[in-house]
Amino acid sequence: MRRLSSPWSELESHYSVVVVGSGYGGAISASRLARAGQQVCLLERGRELLPGDYPRTESEFFKELQVHFDPSSGLEVGNPTGLFEVHRGGDVSVVNGCGLGGTSLINASVALRPDPRVFLDTRWPQALRDDAEGLLEDGFAWAEHMLRPLPYPESAPPLATLTALEQAAKKMGGTFRRPPLTVSFEPGVNPAGVRQPGCTLCGDCMTGCNVGAKNTVLMNYLPDAHRHGAKLFTEVGVRYLAHDGARWRVYYRPMNAGRERFDAPDLWVTADRVILAAGTMGTAEILLRSRALGLPLSKALGKRFSNNGDVMAFGYNTDVTVNGVGWGEKRPEHAEPVGPTISGIIDERATLLQEDGMVIENGAIPGALARPVAALLAAASAVSGEDTDRGLKDRMEEMARMAESALRGPYYGAMRNTQTFLVMSHDDGKGELRMEGDRVRVSWPDAGLQPVFTRVDERLRRATEALGGTFVRNPLWSKLTGHELLCTHPLGGCAMGERAEEGVVDHEGRVFAGESGTDVHDGLYISDGSVVPRPLGTNPLLTISAVAERCVALMARRNGWTVDYSPVPEAPAPRPPRPLSVQFTETMYGYISGAVDEDCLRAGDPARRDTSPFRFILTVEASDLDAVFADPLHTLSMSGCVQAPVLSSRPLTVEGGVLHLLTKDGSRPGGRRMRYQLPLVCESGERFFVDGYKDVCDDEGLDLWVDTTRLLVSVYRGKDASGPCIYRGFLRLNAKDFTVQLSTLRVQYARDAAQRLAALARFGRFFFGVLFDTYVRKAA
Repeated sequence: MRRLSSPWSELESHYSVVVVGSGYGGAISASRLARAGQQVCLLERGRELLPGDYPRTESEFFKELQVHFDPSSGLEVGNPTGLFEVHRGGDVSVVNGCGLGGTSLINASVALRPDPRVFLDTRWPQALRDDAEGLLEDGFAWAEHMLRPLPYPESAPPLATLTALEQAAKKMGGTFRRPPLTVSFEPGVNPAGVRQPGCTLCGDCMTGCNVGAKNTVLMNYLPDAHRHGAKLFTEVGVRYLAHDGARWRVYYRPMNAGRERFDAPDLWVTADRVILAAGTMGTAEILLRSRALGLPLSKALGKRFSNNGDVMAFGYNTDVTVNGVGWGEKRPEHAEPVGPTISGIIDERATLLQEDGMVIENGAIPGALARPVAALLAAASAVSGEDTDRGLKDRMEEMARMAESALRGPYYGAMRNTQTFLVMSHDDGKGELRMEGDRVRVSWPDAGLQPVFTRVDERLRRATEALGGTFVRNPLWSKLTGHELLCTHPLGGCAMGERAEEGVVDHEGRVFAGESGTDVHDGLYISDGSVVPRPLGTNPLLTISAVAERCVALMARRNGWTVDYSPVPEAPAPRPPRPLSVQFTETMYGYISGAVDEDCLRAGDPARRDTSPFRFILTVEASDLDAVFADPLHTLSMSGCVQAPVLSSRPLTVEGGVLHLLTKDGSRPGGRRMRYQLPLVCESGERFFVDGYKDVCDDEGLDLWVDTTRLLVSVYRGKDASGPCIYRGFLRLNAKDFTVQLSTLRVQYARDAAQRLAALARFGRFFFGVLFDTYVRKAA
């Protein structure tokens, strides 16, 4: 498969449309608007992971984990762009995906339509309720066309976990079904022209599909957007928005670049239209920050949060084979197929009162989590588990299976006979998202004590009893944790409403421009699960997708655009792997003055009364080491910002900066030159150009440190050095910041640690080798 993302250093300063987030809402918006001929830029905080990159082992999983604890503690654990993001410290713990493709990368692929009564609820705006058979139905159809949901085939190998769920359904009197799944069970080319293999039934869907058979948006909508001209940027964390005249300014922080070690200011990009699709938690967090900084928004922001009635529990150590543990690193010897994470449901939505309905689904524990989950369940079953069958013989058999699982591992004994249950139901939707510190958290006292969870608890106990197992609740759901809920389907927080008094957006996803009335911010939209104003009672991916399709269709209609829905042929073959890249971040600071007729050292003398401070924080990237070494100019890209009060009271963005590293071009005989060329753009739109250089040449005395840490700069008005020179001066780098700079060195696209170290060594040999030749060998 082709990589889709570009490095953030290639971001331009303005786009027609900026989409924030790449889950279902973001990917659909980017695809459809690119097909409508718009210049689309998509910003994703996470990384781009392709099949083969997802964790297979326990250690790999924990490298992809980020946990945000109680915001008041300021405790953040793990990789800030890890695939699995967990929000702890509130009344509900929320899990979501972080990567190009969002939570679609780690969900269980169930694409059920909700009970039709869901769309009769007056919490939806009247216009959407009236359109349920119109554009909303079209949205469902287009989403199903792109995501291709199909039930687990009857002709496919039998699954023990599916058989066990069907057995439980019969004994409970429930309706057993095979739900539609966004999984390709046969190889072929999908509607986005991407060739996909068939599912291997490994059971590891929820840690990322390393096969490529799972129909995440990385397999369809995102490549479709890319193919139609959208630019996708990863490792870009959006912070907040500001209205700037007729445009929107989106402030962001590059991730994993080391800029935070220099206390760097936020960067920005402008857009005519912004679509927030950062997920329920991410979108609310961005808007709560934006409101605190002055953006007028509804008081309903953060309210009507729902966990979609999510419950997870286990039928531990049952009397039947379940085979519900994914293969992980390698297929266990003689292992039978596990199947997709979810392959069946007990459908209990046909209740007199819709709010009493639920769906009970089987699940599979990913292989990367098999051992820790096995240990957790063994402990939890002993402490709080409820054995649903009795008798000495049964007890002896259970103990034997537990011993076998402990000795031989999670593919045997008690774990082999454990059924995972996943439930979606209807909570009261009265949670609230609030900012504490710099993070959003869920405030929902006693959320876990709602009657719905007692009903779910009883049904799961009966399902476990039907299999002769020990009922084990979600370990978070206990008196010690205040019955904290575990949520994998967060909804609401930016809910739809008729007016700003009732919601954050209207039925089209347009953001209300204040605390009351129906006026909206021109060009600001939300398209993700946060707009859903109530629980859905089933897996929400298809509904979120349908609502997103409808919103983007209305946006196109309102602006006179035509979305071309025509099919595309198979995409070209994958490009070769990306070349090795080396990246680091540096800062330099000093002074400039208007004394342009003097040399830079005199013009920037801090003793002068007419000088002004000047500082930059730049991320330097050698995007292709081989090309950099072969190029006589040794060209590297530079991105970041400049702080220069004499030019602008706000930081200026570097757009398309270039560093010629230790080139002979323009240097003195026997020396080298490092030349910095930095096009700058202000928030006002005014442009400047910085031309700077370091002369690396062996003069009398010990001048190596001075030569490599002093930059002489000239500032020109306009896009390049052809404009008038208006300031000159010089910048320096101290030893402390140089040490920090070295700590930001990062190799990208290496296949393993050995290749990463080899690339660093090669770059170091070039840099320090040139210095050795210039200052030591020449002198000798």
